[in-house]
Amino acid sequence: MTILQGLILGAVQGIAEWLPVSSKGIVTLILVNFFGLQFREAFYLAVWLHAGTLLAAVFYFRRELWEMIKSLPAYIRDLRHPGATGQGRLITFLIIGTAVTAAVGGPLILFSLDNLELGGVVLTAVIGLFLIITGLVQRFALKSAGFADKPLRILDAVWVGLAQALSAFPGFSRSGMSISALLFLRYSGGQALRLCFLLSMPIILVAEIGLGLLQGITLNEASVAGLLSAAVFGFLTIGALMKVAVKLPFWIFCVALGLLSLAPWLAGLWVTLW
Repeated sequence: MTILQGLILGAVQGIAEWLPVSSKGIVTLILVNFFGLQFREAFYLAVWLHAGTLLAAVFYFRRELWEMIKSLPAYIRDLRHPGATGQGRLITFLIIGTAVTAAVGGPLILFSLDNLELGGVVLTAVIGLFLIITGLVQRFALKSAGFADKPLRILDAVWVGLAQALSAFPGFSRSGMSISALLFLRYSGGQALRLCFLLSMPIILVAEIGLGLLQGITLNEASVAGLLSAAVFGFLTIGALMKVAVKLPFWIFCVALGLLSLAPWLAGLWVTLW
């Protein structure tokens, strides 16, 4: 990958991360179909670029993160009653959601790396199918949104963690699936969006640590350029795009991109059968 390619991919990641459209799926599609990478290398690079948007998210949510950090000593002292305060309930929700995602998503990532090393057309079709599922889930979730914020529940954190774990497969949008899960649970759109991106930070950090343990990324000028590009574009776009993420029908984009990704495989299947 060249420095220019890294900058382009970083820009795509920096913009797509704040929308329920599977930034990892889109980046993987570009890497496989336009840059000629194999799935494993493309997957590692897509995960690596999330470190850039993680930096943007940390800066954007810096006040909320600081409030949680300040409340941690009191939270630890009173672990028998973690839900005694609003900050305590939020911290518990994030811990449980992250733990469930890591426990389920980790094995799913290893499974996908071992079983999705497919040809470009077939891999593109698989990602397309996952994009279509993501879009349809969002379509029906929008009708279930609550009208006001609701108290955080442990069981809800488990369900959201499971939904988020599906993003181990490129094409399943982490934000799309977790926001949809929260909407199905009758959280309001604004509350679902906030929780979704607060949940994103610890799980992305865990994913980056896992990437390092797997030695999945080579640090060079191109990979660093991609990370910095993702951080810059993420910082520039997070505020505006988060305001429209649950207001515009992005499920249509997911379904359309999914159908487009399926088209070459379906065309090949038609030729083979006829």
